[in-house]
Amino acid sequence: AARAVGLLFMVLLDLTALVGNAAVVGVIARTPALRKFVFVLHLCLVDLVAALTLMPLEMLVGSALGGSPGLCRVYLFLLVCLSSVCILSISTLSLERYYSVVHPLRYEVHMTPTLVAGVLAGVWLKAVATSVVPVLGWLAPERPPAPPAHGCSLQWSPGAPCKVFVVFLAAFYFALPLLVIVVTYCGMFRVARVAAAHRGPLPTWLETPPTRGRS
Repeated sequence: AARAVGLLFMVLLDLTALVGNAAVVGVIARTPALRKFVFVLHLCLVDLVAALTLMPLEMLVGSALGGSPGLCRVYLFLLVCLSSVCILSISTLSLERYYSVVHPLRYEVHMTPTLVAGVLAGVWLKAVATSVVPVLGWLAPERPPAPPAHGCSLQWSPGAPCKVFVVFLAAFYFALPLLVIVVTYCGMFRVARVAAAHRGPLPTWLETPPTRGRS
């Protein structure tokens, strides 16, 4: 009963992710003024791919059908790759929003389609390179990985390579992105607070409804 309830909640969460991200992608695609938010669109597309592939695999590897090492390797590759892409996309989105708010003129000049494409390509290359480690079995080279009873995990081997890899993931895909997000949003908040403090009272002609002649 507990497994059935957990599976039901996972299916509902997957459907919510599909509908929510598809709705955001549809709004951006149908609104010309929002099509410049490429990083937001990219993040939603990555979440859609994760909802279509990673979350169903998570349900499968947790069942009796998910006992093969090959399926575990595919699941771990997608887990590390898509999670890394999502986190790096959020970081790049924070930096992009920061420059658009703090340095709007510089942002308009330097934020070209070539730069956007290069940033997105770098995000995917870094995520794929990181994901190759578990899929090739470098965490436990002395023996092939055997999926545990509770599903696939990066903790295949208690040795040093696995611990180093986990520390690397925690540092470069959690601590550093968290620092970037906190710094950028604090900078945007400071700029917004300064702008609000320097905003004076409205002119008198804006406080009264305009007449036909003044219009």
